[in-house]
Amino acid sequence: MRLLEIHLEVASVERALEFYARLFPHARQVGWDDRSAVALVFDDGAALGIWTRGKLGKYKGRAGEHTHYAFQVTLDELEIYRLRLTQLGVEFIDHAWTPPHKSIYFFDPDGHQGEFMTKDWNDIASE
Repeated sequence: MRLLEIHLEVASVERALEFYARLFPHARQVGWDDRSAVALVFDDGAALGIWTRGKLGKYKGRAGEHTHYAFQVTLDELEIYRLRLTQLGVEFIDHAWTPPHKSIYFFDPDGHQGEFMTKDWNDIASE
C-alpha cells in the first residue's frame, strides 16, 4: 500500500501551481477544464492536488483547508529541497531528529505546512 494522492484547498490555483511546479519534480499536470483544480502527477503515479477553496470533488469530497504533509527524502535530496525553497524565497525551519535524521518544515503561500523528512514512521515510534 502507498499514499496515492493528497489535495490542498488554495485561494488561487494558478499561484499554488506556480509554487508547487517549481518545488516538486513532476511528470505531468492534470487539470479540470475550468481550472478549478489541478494535480501534479509525480513519476511514481502519486499526485498532489491543488483545488480552489470550496470545490467539491466526487461524492462531495473536499480538499484540506489547513494541511500538514511530509515527503520522505534522502539526506542528499534534503539539500536539494533546501536550495529550492531558498530560491523560491520561502523561509524554512530545520529540525534535527535522532542522528542522522533531519527535517525541513515550511509553509506554502496558502498556509499549508510542508515537510521534507529523512526518516519514516517506522523510526518515529522510538522518538
